[in-house]
Amino acid sequence: MAYASGRDGEGGTVTAPQDGDTEESDETADTDRTAGGDGTAAGDVSDGTTDAGEPEAVAEQRVDPSEAFAALSDPLRVDILRELATAHRERTVEPVGFADLRKRVGVRDSGRFRYHLNELRDNFVRKDEGGYRLTVTGIETVAAILAGTYTHGGSLGPESIDSDCSECGADAVAVYRDGRCGVTCANDHLLFAWSLPPAAAADATLPEVVSLAELYARQAIERALAGVCPKCSAPVEPRIVTEDDDPGPDGTEPVGPLPGLRVRCETCGGRLVGPVGFCLLVDSAVADFYRRHDRSLDALRVWEPAFVADDDTVSVAERDPLRVAVDVTLDGDRLAVTVDGSGRVSVREE
Repeated sequence: MAYASGRDGEGGTVTAPQDGDTEESDETADTDRTAGGDGTAAGDVSDGTTDAGEPEAVAEQRVDPSEAFAALSDPLRVDILRELATAHRERTVEPVGFADLRKRVGVRDSGRFRYHLNELRDNFVRKDEGGYRLTVTGIETVAAILAGTYTHGGSLGPESIDSDCSECGADAVAVYRDGRCGVTCANDHLLFAWSLPPAAAADATLPEVVSLAELYARQAIERALAGVCPKCSAPVEPRIVTEDDDPGPDGTEPVGPLPGLRVRCETCGGRLVGPVGFCLLVDSAVADFYRRHDRSLDALRVWEPAFVADDDTVSVAERDPLRVAVDVTLDGDRLAVTVDGSGRVSVREE
């Protein structure tokens, strides 16, 4: 799945108190923007619910994404989020007072600091009794920043890894570049590609990066088949296609095996394109069949099982309703597998 940039924040001057404000003036001068202005807490980000018991993500007001990213346009605001995240790790759920937070960030001018803090309010930062804390959105944003999702590049490889191309038998070659891990061969047959945050690749060897990308892929496939977008957690509808009728973002048809698994998120635009065999990779009955033959499905590379690599193991059994048959054979024993139009797997041992 592949997945911003924020426009520059609008400028303006701030009328600020003179340096040397006391901590008491910091705290009392700060205005409360919660409903009613009474300083009551809206809930605790540690459990993701409001006092009314509803999920915080539902309680938070939806805003235009460009406005949300604009709030992060100033480095000082990013520093505020970082320090709140550090305090969250240190204190678990305790809010951070205005004066303490200002000292952590290292800003002398309390008026300037208050302006930038208020620009983060509601979307990324919430004011509770006793101070400030990150919202759920704020926690996820800081995690993405620290992971290098928006800021870092980096590359590794190309390098041969311990695997062969299923099409030509040549050595598999991996490369990691611009947050994406790809595995091909000397003949340019694409075996695997997946996005991976740069922080996950820091201080790792390329084979380790590939293994981690495979873990991300397996988890994403499992979530997508359960109807949850692996990137934004919005509802998705996985489907099996027998003809490439799923246009890409630029109007072109994405390259992918047929019959194949296709998942597209209407919320974030994320896409998953792969063979029908991806559905079997995360199926417990198929994994049990491998274990009974003293083999571990998880020990194989994502692209190595025959039901993923060999088109001859896959055939369309019925078209209405759609059923795709997948042959899984180990040591002469056969597992008859069918996959319906939504990616649901059914097995029968023969």
